[in-house]
Formats: sequence, C-alpha cells, structure tokens
Amino acid sequence: MAAIRVHDLNYTYPDGTAALRNVSFVIEEGESVALVGPNGAGKSTLLLHLNGILHSTESREAVEILSETVDPKKVHKMPKKIGIVFQNPDDMLFMPLLGDDVAFGPINLGVAKEEVKRRVKDSLDLVGLAGYEERVSHHLSGGEKKRAAIATVLSMEPEIIALDEPTANLDPKSRAELIDILRRLKGAGKTLIIITHDVNAIPELADRVIVLDKTVVADGTTREVFSDTETLLAAGLEVPTIMQFFEVLQAFGYPCDVLPLSVEGAARNLTQTMEEGAGHIHLHLHEHTHREVNSALGKYRHHHRIAADSGHP
Repeated sequence: MAAIRVHDLNYTYPDGTAALRNVSFVIEEGESVALVGPNGAGKSTLLLHLNGILHSTESREAVEILSETVDPKKVHKMPKKIGIVFQNPDDMLFMPLLGDDVAFGPINLGVAKEEVKRRVKDSLDLVGLAGYEERVSHHLSGGEKKRAAIATVLSMEPEIIALDEPTANLDPKSRAELIDILRRLKGAGKTLIIITHDVNAIPELADRVIVLDKTVVADGTTREVFSDTETLLAAGLEVPTIMQFFEVLQAFGYPCDVLPLSVEGAARNLTQTMEEGAGHIHLHLHEHTHREVNSALGKYRHHHRIAADSGHP
C-alpha cells in the first residue's frame, strides 16, 4: 500500500506566490525518501500538505495518506498516521517538563494514562534521552532538543515520520547521534520522508531522492539522482563529498567504475581494490592529470583551479 500519494498538487500563497506546481509522486510503506531542493523550492510547503495544515488551491484530493484523502475536517486524526518533526525544535517543546511535551500528543489522542507513561518512556529511550522526563526542555542542548522533538512525534506512534532539516545546526557528535536514530527507525520499517540540505547524510538515510523545485525535477534511487550532475547543479545542489573525492581519485588513475556515496561505501571500495591489487594502490601523475582534476572539480565548484595552484598550465 502507498504510504503517501501526491497527485497534481498545486499551491499558491495568498499574495500570489506559486509555491508548488503539478507535484506528483508516490512513497510506498517502509520507504525512506530524501526530499531535496534549493531554498524556496516548496519543500516545507509540501510537508505542511501531508498533515493537512495546508491544502491544495485547486484540488482537495491531491494528497492521500495511507489510502485516505487528507480531509481538512479530520486534521486532528492525522498525527496517528503521519508525524512531522519541524526544523526548529522549540516550535515543538512548550510544556514545563520534557515528559509533559512527549505526553502531550498521546493525551490529546485520548490514550489511557498508563499507556501514555509507556509511550513517553519508550520514546525517550529510543532517542537516547532515557530518564529525561523531569528535565526542562529549554535547558537541553541543541542536539538534545532535536532528539526530544522526535520523541514527541514517536509517542503518537505514527506510521509515517516526516522531518524538516533534522541535522541542521548540529555539532558533529549530535549529528551522528541523530543520523543513528533515523537509521534505526528506517531499519525498523518506518516510512520516512526527510527534507535536508545535508547531502552527505542522504546515502546513510535514504534509498530514494526526490528533487523539488516547485515541481518534481528528478525522482530516483540515491545513486541515480546523484549521478545526474547537470540536474543537481541546475537545482543549486551538490553530490556527497565522498563521491566528489573519488572522482578526483579517478583523475589520478584510481580504478573506480562506481563512485562511492558514503564513507562506508568508500571503505568497501578501497578494501576491494587493495585485495584485487595484491595490497597496493597505485596513483599516477601525468601531464593531463591536473586538467582532469580541474574538470572533475569544475562540475561542482567552478572556482577550484588545482593547476594554477600547482604551477602547471
């Protein structure tokens, strides 16, 4: 069954600004999908259509969640189906204590008291905040707030979780912790839709990428989309750093038919190459190497000029 079905979705803001044009896609149950695009592409606007906060300016049947059309009169039932984690966790943490924040949703869904307690405990455990029930939410660190916001959604036990820029403004440790939480949710079969500019996290989190720029300009597997450099650049996006690095290695003669997308993929690729090469990797410097390196980097950052820095023409 389709978890999310969007068909010919259009939305224009009251001031006349067109935010979404003929947006169509289907996300199946259990899929983990990254939604990427430049600022102003309509990503957050699309997210607000999924839980009924916004509605198409042309069709009330443009969005279906778990085979049911999103009905403005039944928005109060949406948290059971889809939970949205907003970019700013302070928008979701407003009660005196964190336990109250995590309990707020289930209580308003009419969940029994003992079941609410269980959900609060389990949700906090899942995000690494066990025993934080009596903490003041606004005294938490940035990373803890992000995880706490996820807990407030998990406590409602939705079948779909949508997240808006979950790794934004996090230090490396907090970012790694949050990515691990999302990977575990993905592994548990949750349907995830993740809005992000963090392209280096996408290979770890998503099997599929949708590129949105008011309309869908690309939709495919993570590798398919990141291999389409022209489309990505046109949308103001880049590919993961690891992929760029291995393309530079190719210019030095490194044998790599399929560019790795992640650090894990790079480790597998290097290990396989060393095993097949009797333990050695040979890189070569030729007259044309600098031109090839510049060509590789030029696809992503046109201001790079390795040859100029090295004294080569």
